[in-house]
Amino acid sequence: MNRAILLVSHGNLASTMKECVQLITGKQKDLYALSMDAEETFDSFSSRLETSVNQLRVRYQEIIILADIKGGSPCNAATLQVLKERSIQVIAGFHLGLVIECCLSPASPRELIANASQSISHINSVIN
Repeated sequence: MNRAILLVSHGNLASTMKECVQLITGKQKDLYALSMDAEETFDSFSSRLETSVNQLRVRYQEIIILADIKGGSPCNAATLQVLKERSIQVIAGFHLGLVIECCLSPASPRELIANASQSISHINSVIN
């Protein structure tokens, strides 16, 4: 599987998520993080994201961008990348289980989302 996974987020969520994933799975050479801080403009972040995507394109056949929240600036910047290059996949609303699965499974984005959504449950309902 020649796939890069690029986490994009507000604040340090992307880099912290990467650390958490690697705590559980070990080093993930194909996992990258790009964070947008509070002082950064949308245009500046979009430019940094485009540079990152261009660098990843040289090494990877597939790029999946996981954004922290749908409609947020990091997700919107990722959407601009899709408009430029339709082969880039964007999934909005990442959580630890989804990121781990992206790293370990060659599944398609639709399959990854379906599997990740099954991991969300109301534990009280399960034990009652």
